[in-house]
Amino acid sequence: GKRRLCLPEITFLDAIISFQYESENSCGNLGEGKSETSTEIRFTARDALLEWAEAHRYLATRQACDQTSSLSQENFRGVSILRTVDAEAWSNKPRSIDAATATAGNSEFYYDWTFSSPYASTVIRHLNLDKSAGREGEKKYGINNRRQWQPLQRSHIPFQMLQDTSQPILLFDDIHLYEDDLHDNGDVSLNIKIRVMPRCWYVLQRLFVRVDHVCVRCREVRYFCLFGGGNENGVQANTVYRDVVWKEVAWEALGGLALPTDPAAWRENENVGGAAPGLLTPPPLASLLARLPVVALPEDLPRFA
Repeated sequence: GKRRLCLPEITFLDAIISFQYESENSCGNLGEGKSETSTEIRFTARDALLEWAEAHRYLATRQACDQTSSLSQENFRGVSILRTVDAEAWSNKPRSIDAATATAGNSEFYYDWTFSSPYASTVIRHLNLDKSAGREGEKKYGINNRRQWQPLQRSHIPFQMLQDTSQPILLFDDIHLYEDDLHDNGDVSLNIKIRVMPRCWYVLQRLFVRVDHVCVRCREVRYFCLFGGGNENGVQANTVYRDVVWKEVAWEALGGLALPTDPAAWRENENVGGAAPGLLTPPPLASLLARLPVVALPEDLPRFA
């Protein structure tokens, strides 16, 4: 059936973060190719939202939700359609108009309004085609993370190196790709933090979703690359490593995990600068997110690569 999608209220389509490697420094975990001249890893709001939108092709429409279908799902690659507490109560009320008309009218906008994209960057290879085969020029094709990374048994990101305060930070930036207040029902934000040090570069992509009284969701993707030659403690230089972790908890389970149930504690701007006199200062949001339970990843997105 027909489905319409809306973009986040604030979308930075001109924002782009890009890392490009020449042939001698190609990404080792992305495979090899004799015709490859460079490999690019980039992060953009457009690509993140395209991957989010693509998942809707496999999600059930409103009409199919109560029907069994092998082609439709309620969750595909982490994209699902949530209901707020008010929407759940409203759906249980008797309808005053024709039910078929109401269903048909609402189905067009039946989509994941939390913008929970499974995005984990875009990988593009720039190819120098073989002229002897009758082909000339440069060609690009996107990989977009699926089945192109070599799965690893453990993380190869040396966090002790990133925590070494003796190493100066040559470049740091925090780039926001999109954000939305979910019609005053919570918050979603996708941002990229980059850090360049004398011996390495590091990227943290974080998608944070809070739907008040429904769930809290955090999806993090970490990239690391060591400069130089050889290897250090099993970390190969000039090779890009990636760690992916998804965390999520239903709101009613927060208390059992000793996590706050007040929505204000999960707002990014509320726990900065302390609390009012006489009140306990809530923990920083980052420390709360670290305590969320880990959930399963899509099959085509390995935990370590």
